[in-house]
Amino acid sequence: MQIKNDLRAEFRQKRARTENKSEKDRLICTGFLNSRLYKNAEEILCYFSTGSEINTMQIINAVFKDRKRLYLPKCTDLNGNMDFYLVKSLDTLITGSYGITEPDPSLCSRAVCFHNAVCIVPALSFDRFGFRLGYGKGYYDRFLEKFTNISVGLCYNELMSDKLPAESYDQPVDYIFTQSEIISL
Repeated sequence: MQIKNDLRAEFRQKRARTENKSEKDRLICTGFLNSRLYKNAEEILCYFSTGSEINTMQIINAVFKDRKRLYLPKCTDLNGNMDFYLVKSLDTLITGSYGITEPDPSLCSRAVCFHNAVCIVPALSFDRFGFRLGYGKGYYDRFLEKFTNISVGLCYNELMSDKLPAESYDQPVDYIFTQSEIISL
């Protein structure tokens, strides 16, 4: 576990020093939006980016424009559980757990199941096997364990790893989009 914590600190620093961040974010998001994965999906599960994360607003705005269904996560407890909620407007978002922008459950409907969906998963780093270095709480690993649709990671080239330490409960993604390539796993 200490190895992962050390890697988290290292990748947080690297990500915070990313040069040309806006341009790289645009290239990564445009690559995803131009992909068959996005074009064929009816539902997009996304995260609302914070801090130095890849900015997902381009994707969120495209989902609204293209009249697809947008789902954002809400942490339901401190034990690594979260639900996704259908978001029809950015006006229905609030600041929730960990200072993360999330759906207001009194204004958004909790998803029960997904059909033809793509889930965009946040991370500090991904490796070439689809495993991710997340933030250490296990929210997405628990969710992806039951998610039967497609999962996607967004990552800067310079934050890709050859191999990350993975535990039996870690869930790999199906695709990774960087500013220069699409990795299919």
